[in-house]
Amino acid sequence: MLHKRRATVLGFVTMSFVLTILVSASFALSAYTASSKSTASPSTIQTASLIIAETDASPSCAPSALCPSMLDNAYGFASLHSSSVTGAGQTVVIDDACGDPAMASDLAAFDAQFGLPAAKLTIIYPEGTKNLCVDGGWSLETSLDVEMAHTVAPGAAIDLLVANTPTATDMYQNWAYALSHKLGNQISNSFGGSGCYTYCNSTIGQGVGPCTLTNGTEGFDVSRVLSAAEAQHVTILAAAGDSGAWGLGTSNEIPIPGDCQGVLTVGGTTLNVTSTGKYLGEIAWSYGGGGYVTTPAEPKYQSAVDITDPYGTLAKPDVAAVADPNTGVWMYNTGWGGWLVIGGTSVACPIWAGFMALVNQIRASKGLQPAGYVNEFLYKTVYGVDGTSSLYSKDFHNITTGNNGWPAGPGWNAATGLGSFIAPGLANTLGTDPRA
Repeated sequence: MLHKRRATVLGFVTMSFVLTILVSASFALSAYTASSKSTASPSTIQTASLIIAETDASPSCAPSALCPSMLDNAYGFASLHSSSVTGAGQTVVIDDACGDPAMASDLAAFDAQFGLPAAKLTIIYPEGTKNLCVDGGWSLETSLDVEMAHTVAPGAAIDLLVANTPTATDMYQNWAYALSHKLGNQISNSFGGSGCYTYCNSTIGQGVGPCTLTNGTEGFDVSRVLSAAEAQHVTILAAAGDSGAWGLGTSNEIPIPGDCQGVLTVGGTTLNVTSTGKYLGEIAWSYGGGGYVTTPAEPKYQSAVDITDPYGTLAKPDVAAVADPNTGVWMYNTGWGGWLVIGGTSVACPIWAGFMALVNQIRASKGLQPAGYVNEFLYKTVYGVDGTSSLYSKDFHNITTGNNGWPAGPGWNAATGLGSFIAPGLANTLGTDPRA
């Protein structure tokens, strides 16, 4: 039973997106400095908020506090797992900074509580550990990402890449490291920063800028790495953010790397289920990120299917999953006192990364290459013009109610993209079609 009492709102600076969490009130919180704009330097990062409340000392599954079995039932992962589709033979790569000092034991506690198999976890420090940052927020993010990916793909290996600093340069370097070392075919990114929409001039290299401007991303050529990922059949996934609608038509900055055409960007929903996890429906989470970037122009795979795009530019998110803390997930982190209920697109992104490991296990069994860059296939083949493909209703929950500033509605929308997966259907489509 989850108790919500004595709620306190705190500011929190991190490159990870908003983590809206419910934690034990007995845990002593560190002081953080909040700021509302990203202007000062190339490594300046975005502000997030914490909502603090009391919880029980141990997990109690409920529609407002989801256990892994409830996620499995809601999205259909349980059906895949029972057919031995667990991500076996695949690796989920997770890109974080600073790391979780107790990551191995945190994951072991999570697995023991929920009856999950032990994970093959490898923690990699591409830059070594001599100058490794220490940050409670990143510790929380790290354990969340690993535990959610393992929930969905319990048979997959997990390679956790820990950057020395939470800067765009270090985080993007982890992508290059993963590709050059051929670590895995799905890379999960639950971080974000200012895309220089309003408060900085990306054309002169100030701040972290959009994918299309090399000198706006601290000199790192993101487009080149994304092209390499596509060539290697690697899916790079990014959270859409937790500040609601962004980009053109709003006053909110466009986040990176969720603005990249070459990533699968994941938005957020409120997931409604029964006490056993039976799916009842989803609505757009009011704080889930999404919108229209300044550049590039709307890609052909979006214009060809006639998505709602009043600006004629790249539109995001592409897909969505549970993110609302009011229908949050249980996780474990020693530094934050143990068991927590947490929300945010930081939940949704590693869930989708785990799902892609299931897809790629199926593809491997069929003698197919990994799926890799799936955006065009999802829009043109699974969705079709105005969502008329026969696959769409079999493979996706189309989320038509709620809003994040942009309204949800029939078909693709800037609150939830194409929607959330009906996992058995979409896994079969992506897993068996050579074009994916």
